[in-house]
Amino acid sequence: MADIHNHVLPDVDDGADSLETSLEMLRRGLEEGIEAAVLTPHFKPEDDEEKAQLHQRRFAELQEAVQGAGMPVQLFLGAEVGFRFGLAEAARWPGIALAGSRYVLVDLPPGPLPGGLEKGMFELRTAGFRPILGHPERHRQLTGDEGQLRRLREQELLFQLDAGSLTGRFGQRTQEAARMLAERGWAEFVASDGHNLEKRPYTLQASRQWVEENLGAEEAQLLFVDNPWRLVRGEPVALREGRTRRAGAAPKRGQGWLSRLLGAWK
Repeated sequence: MADIHNHVLPDVDDGADSLETSLEMLRRGLEEGIEAAVLTPHFKPEDDEEKAQLHQRRFAELQEAVQGAGMPVQLFLGAEVGFRFGLAEAARWPGIALAGSRYVLVDLPPGPLPGGLEKGMFELRTAGFRPILGHPERHRQLTGDEGQLRRLREQELLFQLDAGSLTGRFGQRTQEAARMLAERGWAEFVASDGHNLEKRPYTLQASRQWVEENLGAEEAQLLFVDNPWRLVRGEPVALREGRTRRAGAAPKRGQGWLSRLLGAWK
């Protein structure tokens, strides 16, 4: 697998707090089955090019440590960019787009959806980038707004789900949202979003197992392996629009508010 969203880069955000923690997170990632990781520290709306340069320095230090430890993992740099004014300009700074590609991971602020969301994504695409919305299932207002979700998908906005969302780490509501987006084909990636060794550990296998059991091995391969590697290589990502749950797998009863909402979209 290739993991396109995590906070392994040391001492830059709320992720790994030291080089030692970063190395241990990567060891766990290797145990989970990754062969590559795109490191995506938070890049907040108030951050500037100086912060991007700090990320590059920390990345070089971590690469050296990984090589010294003989760890068989390929590392790439990117950022989880908080939605901001001038998003396209920030995306041009070195170390922001994922693995030097044209893909940009965008994070929505908690609470109300930001004004100009669709315009910002359009500007990013017009500038030649492909925006990926990080963990949309965790945004309460977005997952409750069918029209907004549809408009973003019509812009060919890519969605990345957190592995922990599929397994219930962020609560039932988020789990329902993640599973229904996956079942409806409204996601192109699943990533660890690992932050540390305890509260937000590096896990992927449990969520991959759920996808295999409920959507099939082909869908799991696409979400965890094929699309992430296409991104790393700068290749076009396969859209999952229109895919449905595995043939013969009936929806479970009592799936809650999102299940009822999305059931009307078939």
